[in-house]
Amino acid sequence: MLLSIQLLKTHFVGLLLFILPLNTSIYFAPLQSYTTLSYYLAYHTLFDTVHKYFTPFYRKNKEDSFAYEKQLIFQPQITIIPQVLVNNSTDLIQFARDMKARGFKEINLNMGCPFPMVANRGLGAGILPLKDKVEVMLNDFYEADLSIDLSVKTRLGWAYPDELRVLMDVFNSLPIKEIIIHPRLGIQKYKGEPDWNAFDGVVQGTNHRVIGNGDICSVDHLTQLKKRFPEVVGWMIGRGLLINPSLLMLDGEDKVACRKNILQLHELFKDNLYQCGYAEAQILNHLKAFWEYPSQLFEGGARMYRKIRKLGKMEDYRSAVNSFSDQCY
Repeated sequence: MLLSIQLLKTHFVGLLLFILPLNTSIYFAPLQSYTTLSYYLAYHTLFDTVHKYFTPFYRKNKEDSFAYEKQLIFQPQITIIPQVLVNNSTDLIQFARDMKARGFKEINLNMGCPFPMVANRGLGAGILPLKDKVEVMLNDFYEADLSIDLSVKTRLGWAYPDELRVLMDVFNSLPIKEIIIHPRLGIQKYKGEPDWNAFDGVVQGTNHRVIGNGDICSVDHLTQLKKRFPEVVGWMIGRGLLINPSLLMLDGEDKVACRKNILQLHELFKDNLYQCGYAEAQILNHLKAFWEYPSQLFEGGARMYRKIRKLGKMEDYRSAVNSFSDQCY
């Protein structure tokens, strides 16, 4: 198994030189319940195309504390960036100290989550109109001198695209590691087209490294964005990689190879879940969720996912996946 994975990685790295735009960093976007640590470790083992992996956000629970998995520790073979959802310096500083104690060198502040139950509390994209609150939080963070980098993931604004431009005065005065920009408003959620013209205006108004993010589902689109925005140093991809993990190597052209890679990723992911000590019921739930996005890549995938989602026993699940596997080889 290890030998076959190494051969795949060697083949893909060579192929990558012909497909990926040069000098472009690739980040894996966080998606709650999908981009788990077990998934990222499996992906990184099989593919060699992503430079940073961002965790889904951590936030304070009802007991006013953060809950972390024991696996959330710095690992030299993969660059994991823990993301946090907070709106005050006390919580941001606490999270930074916790992550520093676990060996991490960078954290990411979520200022882009668009869901009303988050935004209505002044979190995620809901904080974007609140310049004074953002300024106090970030100034306090840097005054604490924690020796850990901070990056920001944001949108153009909550309701108006000039909200982020106003915040750039704050960002430009601080040593932020980089700014990841999704060119939609919070009120849009994920509807409508990303506003790349507004994105361009924000890019021209910052002195920080900028990472672009938004509906990148093909290498062709990535190449177009790279050519249009040469000053952007990297691109974050989420759903595109979840649907087709081979996106940056095969771009969906070889359906058979893409499906085989999905199956190998699934097996590595399953092994990681068992190694982490999850109960079988938890493992089954994680494995069923795995198929929501890659099932979109092949004919009959939606039907297969509906069937898998209803299964309650691991034995039945294995049988369903084996049936799919037989169609791929």
